Amino acid sequence: MTFVTKIKQQFHGIFRYWKNRRFRDEVRREKKQKYLFDTTKKGATFSLFSYNKKRFYYFNTLINIFEQNRVQFRFSFFLIGSFLCISSIYIFFFSPYFRISPSKVIIERIDAITDINIAYKSIEDVYGESIFSVDKNEVRAKMMNLQKNLKRVDISLLFPNGLKIITESYVPQFFVHLKDIEKNYIITTNGILVYQKARDLPLYDLDLIDTRLSEVGFIEYKEAIRTDFMRIVLISRDLFKQTFPTSNIAKFTYFQAERELHIALESGTIILVRIGDDIEQQIAMLKFYNDSNKDIINSGDIQYIDIRTI
Repeated sequence: MTFVTKIKQQFHGIFRYWKNRRFRDEVRREKKQKYLFDTTKKGATFSLFSYNKKRFYYFNTLINIFEQNRVQFRFSFFLIGSFLCISSIYIFFFSPYFRISPSKVIIERIDAITDINIAYKSIEDVYGESIFSVDKNEVRAKMMNLQKNLKRVDISLLFPNGLKIITESYVPQFFVHLKDIEKNYIITTNGILVYQKARDLPLYDLDLIDTRLSEVGFIEYKEAIRTDFMRIVLISRDLFKQTFPTSNIAKFTYFQAERELHIALESGTIILVRIGDDIEQQIAMLKFYNDSNKDIINSGDIQYIDIRTI
């Protein structure tokens, strides 16, 4: 075999290879589809389908038996249903598992003046009651009745036998001094007196002149100033501080019967204010009077200024 013949054979081989390449690719794809599919997944799917089919078959058979013998099973169903209802009522309302336990009641305060001991005492009637029959509004009313300074009481059920209560008080506004009473009190935004042992709050002093409180033995959590009057007192304080920022306030005095507020300044001047809806007009007249007399309220030359008559 000559060299030329060998070259011809090589070229023919290459030509046949490229000619049959497409055929070989098609055969390879057919073999892959025929033998290399995911038999595990297909088998699992078929098994699951068979299992579900058998399960529904048994279920449907059981339903058919009940339907065919409905009259015979009616009394049995009635007894079973009655037993389940009575058992549920007993478990939910009479079982000790769902009764409120004192050790499972949590009361938290987000202020510094609410008395936790009084809060626990106010809900003693709830102990031993089923958690499903707890009336949140009733519990809230009992707590606010003993501590009228409470502004908000949030109650959450802690299953199976607990409560979580979060309380918030109205903000304290003044340290209160009462005649012939040595205890220290604070008064909140809604006019309630609360005993305060330490004077650790940046509040003004308020002398409260009220004969009613002097005759009452226990004045904690009592209403010292009506809410609507207390609102005007706070407006008077804030408006005076805003209008006269250079005037230093020594204390306030509130006369309950006369509904008067006296603002005593460190300069020695006492300003008489009428508790009424015209408080802004009164402070405006005081400013006009003070500007016209060269800041007379800080001079110490005058003892009383009755802005009701200006």
